[in-house]
Formats: sequence, C-alpha cells, structure tokens
Amino acid sequence: MSGMWLIRGRNALRRRRRHVLVLVALAGGALWMIVQAWRSGQTFRGDLYLNVGAALIMTLLTYVVLNPLFRELQTASIIEHPRLDRDALIERVAQSRETVAILETWTSMLEGPYADRFSDALRCALANGATVRMLLLDPDSPAVRLRGAELRRRDASVAILNNIWHLARLREELPESSRTRLQVRVYNAAPSVQMYRWDGKAFISFFPVRGSTFDTQQIEAYVSTPLGEFVADRFTELWETAPVQDLESCLALRLCLRQAGRELETCEALYVRVDGDWYIAGRDLVRNVARHGLGGLTVVLDRPEAAGDVFDLGEADELAPEVYRRVVELFRAKYGLDGRHDTENRVIFNLVDARLTRAA
Repeated sequence: MSGMWLIRGRNALRRRRRHVLVLVALAGGALWMIVQAWRSGQTFRGDLYLNVGAALIMTLLTYVVLNPLFRELQTASIIEHPRLDRDALIERVAQSRETVAILETWTSMLEGPYADRFSDALRCALANGATVRMLLLDPDSPAVRLRGAELRRRDASVAILNNIWHLARLREELPESSRTRLQVRVYNAAPSVQMYRWDGKAFISFFPVRGSTFDTQQIEAYVSTPLGEFVADRFTELWETAPVQDLESCLALRLCLRQAGRELETCEALYVRVDGDWYIAGRDLVRNVARHGLGGLTVVLDRPEAAGDVFDLGEADELAPEVYRRVVELFRAKYGLDGRHDTENRVIFNLVDARLTRAA
C-alpha cells in the first residue's frame, strides 16, 4: 500500500513540476525580453524585444487563468455509457498517435468477432507512432482464480493465455520498427479497475462482483481529470511493479540444464504454470533428454520468482489425468500447439523441486 501511495505521489509531483516549469519558462522568457528591450533602447530591436516580452506575459497570465478552467471543462465533459462501446473503441484506438494503454484481467476485444478488427486497430496505432502498453492479470495468480469464480461461466486463465497468443501473432506480423512499441506485462495484484486509453482520453470501469466489465457502466473521461489521473496512476503502479515485464517473458522461459554438476546448455522453453507448478516444453528439452536421459538432469530457471531454485524434470503425462489435461489445455490456449508447433513441442515436462525429490 505504501508503494502505491509513493507512486501516486511521485506522479502528482511530476505533474506539478511540469506546470511549474511551464510557468518558470514563460516568466523567465518575458523577463529576459524586457531586460533586452531596456538595454537596446528605442530601436527596432528594442521594440521587438518589448513586444515579444509583452506577448509572453500575456501568455503567462492566460495559462494561469485558463488552465484551471480547461481542467474544469474536461471534468464536466465526462460521459457515461451503459456498456463499453466496442466500435467506438476500435475507431479511436486506430486513430491514436501517442499512447494506447489497456488495464484488464484479459480483454475480450481479442476474442470472437472483435479480434481481427481490434488487432488491426492496434496495428494502425503502432503505424501512427503510438506506443501500445497492455497489462494482463497473471493467469496463475489467486486473483485470477477469484475473478474466474465471480464470472462463473469463463475460464479466466485460458482467456488470458489466449490473449497472449493473439498478441504474439500480432507482434510476428509487425515491421521491426513497431515491435518494440507493442509492450505487454503481467501483473498479479487484485484487479480493481479497467482502463482502455487512447491518447488523452479513456474508457474507465470498476470491476463488478458479478459479470463482465464490458457490460457495466463505462465512464469516458480525459486522462487529465482527477478520475483519469487516479486510474492512470494505478496503471503506472502496476506497470512498474509487474513481475513479468515483456512479451518475450510471457512466452518463453529461459533455463539452464545441468547434469551431475555439469552445465549442459542454456535454452528457452515454452511454459505454463498451474497452482504454482511449472510445466515446460520445447525441442531443446527433448533433444537433451534424448541424449542424456532424465536421470540426474536438473533445471535452473532464469526468473526472479524462482531465483536459486533447482528442479528435477518429470514427465507431465505421468501425473494425474485431470492435472495433465489442464496443462495441455493451457498450452493450447497460449501457443496453439495443435497447429503452430511441431511434435517435439507437445512433449511436456513438469518441474519438481529438487529438495523434495532428495527428501523423498
């Protein structure tokens, strides 16, 4: 909680500092011009400095007087919608030239009949030079299980992983110049607010206890209003503290394979998590298991949440059938294994804490 207020306080201080800098720049420029006019006397240059200085003073006074009025007008222009206007959102995202920011558990804009249109809108925004930042909920967090229970009809983990699959496909289709501006992070805090931002405005909604945020009241507001600033600060807080901070980390797990104290290979693997346990797949894994066998083969993950942990490899298909079916379901949602990956990537291993194996 202290971290949340620290980030909000820092953002508020940054905004106040920006206003102060504008005022100081205008006042300093006006003062410099007047001094130069006094030094130049009654000459053309002196008259020029005096006129420009007077114009800067008028601009300063206008800013001081009108800026609060503009903020009040923006606050008064808040529009309430009975539900999310998906068509309007697609149109406005496509026209964005600076920022698209999405805070969600997962977005159904990447599902069903809206998926292609919304992907095209994101592609247009990126082509316009905008940065797209998307925050999705950790598919294995306690919060996502609670949200799934609230929605009853939806498997929240599958929906989130399917969003990641769509975003991975979109990134593959983008030109190199746009890929770095498509940014995805995964947060693990309790979801409280939804935001779809395009440049200086956003659709904002608070999560209902029952039902989807898409079907609840939406507030369309400028980000510079108090409500907009509150939600933008929440987005910044979650963005800066997200444990998974890029799309590559959402898709691939970097690990080191060892055997008998000897390092064999550092490689990347596909992965999902179920109830805190890691499940991995990949051709490099299959190749090393075929060459060295599972006996004594250990894995060290290059991941902050598993720093220093050593795991033994197990074959996931030897687990309880319901666990294995769940793992396969999540792999399919995240990677589309049936159509996009070869047979080697369908061989799934589970990671077992080596300390538990030794104790047994």
